[in-house]
Amino acid sequence: MAPTTGHRVAPGAAAVYFALLVGAVLATSVVVFFSVALSPSIRMEAVQARLAECAATLDADAARLAAEGTLDAPGQREALTADFRSCLRPAYAAPLTAVAAGLGLLTVVALTLYLAHPWWIVRRDRSTRLTPDLVPGLAHDLARLSRDLGLARAPEWRLVPHRGAPSGQAFGLPGRRRIHLGAGLLVLRATDRPAFRAVVAHELAHLRNRDVDLTYLTISIWRAFLFVAVLPPLLVLLLFTTSRGWTWRSPVDALAGNARLLGAMLALTCLVYLLRNSVLRARETYADAVAASVGGTGAALSAILQRQPAPRRWLARWGTHPRPHDRLRAIRGPATTLTSTHWDLVAAGLPSGVLTANLVAVAGGALGLDPVLGTALLALVVGSVLAALLALTVWRAARGTTVGTGQSRRVPFWFTSGTVLAGSFMAGTQVSVVAVTGTPGSIGGSGLASTLVAGLLLTVAAVVLAAWADSTSRATWLHATAHLADPSVEAAASDASVAGANPRAASVGPGRPARWALAATLAAAGLAGAAALAVWLPFSTVRFGFAIDWGPPPADGAGWYATVGRLSTADLGPAYRFVYNPLTLLALTALWLVPATLAGRAGRGTILWRSGLVGLGGGAVVAVVGAVLPVAAGVVVPVGVRQAVPEPDEISFGAVVDNSTIAVGSLVVAIAMAVVVAGRGPLRPARALLAATVATAAATAAIWWVAGPVRCLTGVGLCREAVDLDAMSRTALWILVQGLLVAVPLVLAAAVAGARRRAPGGPTPPATTGGDPPTAPATTGSDAPAGHRRTGTARVVALLVLLAVITTLVWGIRTSAYETWLRGTFG
Repeated sequence: MAPTTGHRVAPGAAAVYFALLVGAVLATSVVVFFSVALSPSIRMEAVQARLAECAATLDADAARLAAEGTLDAPGQREALTADFRSCLRPAYAAPLTAVAAGLGLLTVVALTLYLAHPWWIVRRDRSTRLTPDLVPGLAHDLARLSRDLGLARAPEWRLVPHRGAPSGQAFGLPGRRRIHLGAGLLVLRATDRPAFRAVVAHELAHLRNRDVDLTYLTISIWRAFLFVAVLPPLLVLLLFTTSRGWTWRSPVDALAGNARLLGAMLALTCLVYLLRNSVLRARETYADAVAASVGGTGAALSAILQRQPAPRRWLARWGTHPRPHDRLRAIRGPATTLTSTHWDLVAAGLPSGVLTANLVAVAGGALGLDPVLGTALLALVVGSVLAALLALTVWRAARGTTVGTGQSRRVPFWFTSGTVLAGSFMAGTQVSVVAVTGTPGSIGGSGLASTLVAGLLLTVAAVVLAAWADSTSRATWLHATAHLADPSVEAAASDASVAGANPRAASVGPGRPARWALAATLAAAGLAGAAALAVWLPFSTVRFGFAIDWGPPPADGAGWYATVGRLSTADLGPAYRFVYNPLTLLALTALWLVPATLAGRAGRGTILWRSGLVGLGGGAVVAVVGAVLPVAAGVVVPVGVRQAVPEPDEISFGAVVDNSTIAVGSLVVAIAMAVVVAGRGPLRPARALLAATVATAAATAAIWWVAGPVRCLTGVGLCREAVDLDAMSRTALWILVQGLLVAVPLVLAAAVAGARRRAPGGPTPPATTGGDPPTAPATTGSDAPAGHRRTGTARVVALLVLLAVITTLVWGIRTSAYETWLRGTFG
């Protein structure tokens, strides 16, 4: 039977690093080829001339719109940006062609080197095919080891006669795998049979892990990258970038003129090199873990590694082979091969930022779409991948802490991981082509302030998503280790998650969560990341993208009434894009539905039910406020102000009341989330989103069917239809989106207060309000009491009703979403 190293809960580290390597190579190659194509002075002068022409047209159009008073109208600035990019696009046709040709050549060279690697290794080592009668019993031992490793097909064994070291090497193309055995390895078989089995088992483990192709593709890509994308462009930049002819000072002038580009090339080349080594190290540690699981080889393999000298240079930790103590750790604890580090996120964020920034300028034009829509489609892909990778990294770290295979941290890993990913992504955007060449439309707009604001918002979103992934992972693994049924252990684990450590993790044995748990978690995180980045990315390329402005003043309003009117209609930057984004509600629903389903399997539906009740209570508050506000406003506000006819840049009294009611609903949503976060128990981020969703649905119903009729009867607002799906959907999404924005400071304050209250030695809450009361283990099937079955049925019905409401609201914005996204307008 094939050996195992435990439950594979995530993709192998080598595969992840290989994907990051490919992304880093693509990102660096695009930067290099694009910059080299623009390096001749005559072409750069043509681009600069085109840039000046387009900039003059942009200034003339902006001055005309300003004279007409329509420059600040919705969609005008974005339309100007789109026209500017369209004007500038022809200047970059030749560089884009050079990029395509360079990437094609890089691919051909890499594939050629990969296909030729078996021939080269056999020729280099001068190996011969191993005959069965060379050493008595050797063929039988090798065949038995192949069966023990679970290989369906034995490799071709070859002997390297002149190699005295007891080593081997697995290589070959699919369908014809080969393993080189040094002559010293045959001597080892005669003197130390277990050590011989351990070395051969390690090479066979590479075949079982299917990482041979990964290894030699990695090496081939690295060599092709050097031969195609680094050395020739570097010579071009140093020798042929001056217009005065080549002299002895030309290289010095080229270095000075291309310092930023050369610095970016150096940084990205180092990243590619480190990723190459990470792939090779990861495959070695996982092969050690698999080989050690074969009977009789674990002790021998450990003894071999213990005899190896420790590297003296600290740079050795970044080499192609892991350090001996890292390999020993993988043998003694196979789960450590899935340990996550911040390096994984840097390796993902940096090339992703480079590629994204490079593709933003052509995303719309290359597809024949509006630039905003093209950028949003690009963000859907990038956001889903980065968010899923962030969730995977946090999942692994939380799993290690929960089952006792990870390290405790003073600062929670989810907090630092979100910050590292966002920071590396923003750093990547600053070494892209658009940043190096100064092309307008780069991420962060124009100016340091825009970049800082965009980076801060991205960091907050990444940290929140990482906190959600950490909470979901901890709850899942606690249930898998059969401790979730114990409320006291659950509360302790939940409290420890705030501090980033689980003091009881050492006593928790490894278990297996549901097979779909990780896939569902990554899918939910990817959906949320796609929805968020699709809004963030288009607005991050303009200076005014994240501006927050006061709303229009009310007609004849002054004092506190004018302040309320303008505050209730404040322009929250790209918030309306979330309102008209069909993915917003779907993503938020997935973020609470996946953990809710996991909690339901653990028999912990009570905490979800309570979160729903918090949301319903918020809806009741909105119903009361919505009914009282029109009456109270009619008494407090003078009749002349209430009946004033608004000017084009003003709003009416009825609009102020409507917007104020929606603002109250948003505030209630934020308070409901803060209440849940400040409490006890697991899955607080997911339960906060559940409470926000329920509060949004209840508030929408209260505004439409309670506050609406009252406004109609009092004459404050217009009388509307009982059901207007499009308007109800927009109302609900405005409440939810504004509530999430307001919730950020409230939830942070509630999290800090809750952490201090739950910390050891902190204030002890009353017994009637602290944590989840002990409950009996959940019962299922015919043994469950009738009351439990009825309660479970009621919860399922309530959940289905909530999902139906969400589906209805998503469907209700179909027309508005089409106008806003598919046509690229900002209507």
